[in-house]
Amino acid sequence: MCVRDKNKDKQLLNLSAAAALAFAVLGVAVGGLSGSIVILFDGAYSLMSLFLTMLSLAASSYMRAPSRSQFAFGKAIIEPLVVAIKGTVILMLLCFSLSSAMTTILSGGKAIDMSIAAVFGFIGLLGCAGVWWFLARQNGPQRSGLFAAEIKQWKMDTIISAAVCAGFIIAVLMAYTPWHAYAVYADSVMMLLIGSYFISVPLTMLTGALRELLMMKPSQEICSLVHESVSEANGSSLQELEITGIAKVGPELMVNINVNPKKSNQLLPDLQKIRALMDKKLATLSLDIKLNLDIVTEAK
Repeated sequence: MCVRDKNKDKQLLNLSAAAALAFAVLGVAVGGLSGSIVILFDGAYSLMSLFLTMLSLAASSYMRAPSRSQFAFGKAIIEPLVVAIKGTVILMLLCFSLSSAMTTILSGGKAIDMSIAAVFGFIGLLGCAGVWWFLARQNGPQRSGLFAAEIKQWKMDTIISAAVCAGFIIAVLMAYTPWHAYAVYADSVMMLLIGSYFISVPLTMLTGALRELLMMKPSQEICSLVHESVSEANGSSLQELEITGIAKVGPELMVNINVNPKKSNQLLPDLQKIRALMDKKLATLSLDIKLNLDIVTEAK
């Protein structure tokens, strides 16, 4: 990723942090006034989003600073590490909120101020949708994994706000029906539905980051493109190429290839040709390609 793209990432993350702070303060204040578990969760999630965004900003700045003495192989691993922390924190918050909602239901529900909750839900929906839409429009192959995780956070917050808004409107309407006695369960039931639906989001973030930290096989799209580029290089090379390892770690794609020399007098220019061809082919991934060509010599 070039310096300009990294600076753009930082600016967008700063904007995300400011928006998260505003929604966190509003959510915690309204949640406390109305007594709603869902709104408190929404505010706590925004507060947590702010902390996680600040973590992303710190990681982004740290990754840009040179530090070869401490990180001889670069700092790419910091990115999936931060995403793993984000996924873990969001998962813990969801589990705590689901537990609180279940406890409230078992204890007979809880009456809350539905009118305040409904208004907050509508305001939160418009605000979160606006931030999510703006960040999503800025997304692209040149953006970092940290920025992609930020978009997932805002997507989750937007749909939470939509569910909160719809749920409280239904709860207000229930007050004028024969089922008004069940309105005390509306808040907790919404929390259970929202939490159960979205628990896959932090799980996906966490498992994806752990796969990168453990240098496991990347997505099928990446693997297919690497194999395709090696096949193309094999066809135009005087050497025999064999893939021995593919791993994506943050913004870097590491590819290890064994080169079996057929014509030793043409080895060096051929290796340069192979590297240039593969770099061009893999450029569509918008990742920093770390191509390692190992020359294999047969024992005599």
